[in-house]
Amino acid sequence: MKLITFEGIEGVGKSTQINLVLDWLKTKGFSTKLLREPGSTNFGEQIRELLLSKESNISAHTELLLMFAARSEMIKDHLMDSKEDFILCDRYYHASIAYQGFGRKLSLDLINFLINGINCPTPDLTIIYDLDVKTGFERKANDVIDRIESSGINFFEDVRKGYQQLAKDRSEVEILDASEPIDLISQQTKTLVERLF
Repeated sequence: MKLITFEGIEGVGKSTQINLVLDWLKTKGFSTKLLREPGSTNFGEQIRELLLSKESNISAHTELLLMFAARSEMIKDHLMDSKEDFILCDRYYHASIAYQGFGRKLSLDLINFLINGINCPTPDLTIIYDLDVKTGFERKANDVIDRIESSGINFFEDVRKGYQQLAKDRSEVEILDASEPIDLISQQTKTLVERLF
């Protein structure tokens, strides 16, 4: 099983690229599974609703711990003993480092402690789609904004810096320019994934 995770701030086109990769891998005969964070289990989807609801007035630490509760269930149900050739995950623990660490200013030591504590498998590849924050929000102008998305421009500038730092610090992480045309980004994504064949 190869685990590929897809990251980036709001509006970078993650969902588009994940689905293009998913379809492409299927045409090549690979077995695949698509996951999302938070979510992907019954419990995880309930947590997702709580986390994204504007009615949830929760602390940054509560947000972080709920993310890891959902993640722990996803790992148990989908990543342990997986039989698929490829698992594609829309966000993973790199998002906690970027959003709760750099964005919410929580301790990176705490986040890394949780990553290790619940035995998060390290992805074979993490692709970060990088985009100017204002451009990302312009792309999502017609969408309903959830609790996390309503955290403001400065928050997302910090999240973006976190993602850029991850690309420098971690060997599994690659970064792509999300301002390029979709077809070009898709080709660049496939070139990265082909390394795992």
